[in-house]
Amino acid sequence: MDNMFAIVADNPAAFAIGTIGMICLAIWPLFQSRSVILIVYIGNNLAFVVHYALLGHWTASAMNALMAIQTVVAIRIVEAPRLRWIYYLLMLVLAALASATWVGLPSLFAAMAASFSTLGRMQRHDIALRSLLLCAMPCWLAHDTLIGSMPGFTADILGITTGAVMLVQRIFWPNVDLAFWKRRAAPQNFRMTAEF
Repeated sequence: MDNMFAIVADNPAAFAIGTIGMICLAIWPLFQSRSVILIVYIGNNLAFVVHYALLGHWTASAMNALMAIQTVVAIRIVEAPRLRWIYYLLMLVLAALASATWVGLPSLFAAMAASFSTLGRMQRHDIALRSLLLCAMPCWLAHDTLIGSMPGFTADILGITTGAVMLVQRIFWPNVDLAFWKRRAAPQNFRMTAEF
């Protein structure tokens, strides 16, 4: 933990941009709509591209850039399932980027996290999407612990917690709406969910 504080002191710009990514990563599970989940996830990816680049961790930076591209494609997959082939191509790009920027365990965990996220974005149903994105979080937690990224570490803990709670809610109590920011006046038979 002392290493994380030292990194924050040495590179406040990386900390600031990482904090933006941390907020996006912590809140994505709170949304009900698949497209909104993915849009918030793009904010996380773009912020962490810069955060990891400023810290000199190129595998994580490359994985986040690739995941931002994947997310743009993922938003369109529901309307255009034929775009799924792009994901298979992007898996090859993921492997090539991980190999080109390889530095050992941090690269391994970043690549594993990106792989889970890639598989998640390919899903049409929000339970599968949430489950696979949640599987990526422990990989990012291991990565961020190894490199000493405080925003990443904090985001991972928050993301695992909120992601697990929301996944359990969606599986066991799908009719309970935890999205407290929604309008209370909505008709009883109308529910803003991502049903695919």
